Amino acid sequence: MRTHGLASTVPWRFFAMAYGISWFLWGLALIHQLAGVKVPVVELLPYAGAFGPCVAATACAALEGRAAVGRLLSSMLAARQGWACYAVALLLMPVCMVLARILCGRPAVNLSDAPVPMEPAVLLLVFVGVLFAAGVGEETGWRGYALPMILGRTHPLLASVFIGCLWALWHAPLFFLAGTVQHRILSVGGGLLFLGFCIFWSVLFTRLYLASRGSLFMAILFHAASDFASVFLKPLQSETTLGVLTLLLALAAIAWGRTLLSRPILKEAADR
Repeated sequence: MRTHGLASTVPWRFFAMAYGISWFLWGLALIHQLAGVKVPVVELLPYAGAFGPCVAATACAALEGRAAVGRLLSSMLAARQGWACYAVALLLMPVCMVLARILCGRPAVNLSDAPVPMEPAVLLLVFVGVLFAAGVGEETGWRGYALPMILGRTHPLLASVFIGCLWALWHAPLFFLAGTVQHRILSVGGGLLFLGFCIFWSVLFTRLYLASRGSLFMAILFHAASDFASVFLKPLQSETTLGVLTLLLALAAIAWGRTLLSRPILKEAADR
């Protein structure tokens, strides 16, 4: 089977909408920051902007018809997976973060400087927040809508790298917003490392997506577990730690994602 040109398989309308919604909200937040005015509602804009891919994917699916919306929802509810998929989704990123801290000479875990009280109710609230913003907000678009469409006619590895690059670029306005993870990354000189981080992580997302037979639910859980762990493990506070973490992700992508090299174009992925 011949691989079609990537440009003809990319859902450009989705990417334009996702970028437009998120960048508009983040642009307003940046203007608000530069003005030096404290308005609580406006300060929620960085969080709201994370839902750009979700809104874009839902809108594009709705334009395509009820069948497309149904496929998106069924993928989001595809929670019946084997233990191996759950182990990867919940543990891979936290373990890599702990290893990165150890290799950089830092304590494996240091909860004494946790940004939130270590109380069950607070931890649950934090997890729900990242589950919806990073998980549902982002992954409904990247892995729920864009990935299966591109996988339908493009090699999985190429699809992973392409989405990883656009995913990294989508974060660009956040590098200039104080208080965001990306702003801290820029302050320690890790901008290019973040690109590599997103690409290797994207390969792992694709591998998990295929292993779970196209489950958006697992992608949401994978992203949420990572962001939740990063709140406490703080892997992005220095260029060295981010570099080691990116290297560990590269090794994980090679070890677990190398099967993508031998996979044919997955037409059935676009039909889910």
